[in-house]
Amino acid sequence: MTTHLIEYDDVAYLGFNIGYMEKLPQYIEAFKIKLDLVPEAEYGKYREPAMDQVVATARQGSSLWHSSAKQLRALHQDTKKTLTDMIALLDSNPFDSRVAQFTKDMLRHEAEFKRQQAECDWIIECTRQTIPRFMDFMNVRTYEYAERKRLLVKGKSSNLPKTLNSGVTDESSLASARSSLEWHRRAYNTAILSAGNMGAYCSRLSGLLNATLREIHALKPDQSARRLTVSCQSAASAAREAQRLINYTLDNIFRFSI
Repeated sequence: MTTHLIEYDDVAYLGFNIGYMEKLPQYIEAFKIKLDLVPEAEYGKYREPAMDQVVATARQGSSLWHSSAKQLRALHQDTKKTLTDMIALLDSNPFDSRVAQFTKDMLRHEAEFKRQQAECDWIIECTRQTIPRFMDFMNVRTYEYAERKRLLVKGKSSNLPKTLNSGVTDESSLASARSSLEWHRRAYNTAILSAGNMGAYCSRLSGLLNATLREIHALKPDQSARRLTVSCQSAASAAREAQRLINYTLDNIFRFSI
């Protein structure tokens, strides 16, 4: 039995990550304001040419989970019904004429879970292309601010660039900027972890559906009764594990988060 691969927080953090991507221009400006890099007359204009490509990438990824979350819940409900019907036939009459339609439905569900996995992979890629670049920008601007305000404490090494060979004397704006950097680092970590968990979960479900279908396709009317029983049980076993995962997700995660 597979340990459940996602929790409530994974869905919540994925939703947060999409909101983060949408608000990236505001986050950039808020950080610059902390360091007095935005004239008051420019507030709300979100101008930072050095981050234009990063913002564009974030916008491309920001639409994914809004649509995917509701679709994923509906997919779970549809797959649950198909599995329930298929398991009932495997336990009674695996050559019932309805098996053909249920097989087509399972193929469709399998493909959809694979697509959802691919979207999670793209969320991870989008996160990697945006937040670390923003953190680099924050680090550079923080260093420049500290240098401008004469807050740097030079190190003694002559072999390191000054950005790595300097400490800083804290003051309120600088402390606020560094706290902001740490918050964005946590946002990055949770996005990567949540999307990875959801992707692994979708991959597991598509694999279980595929295993069920392989066993069903291997069923032959001329098999011995014993062999047929074993084959049906094997197919039903994979289907029941997929059903267990789906039931847990519907009852304990999607019920509250979507």
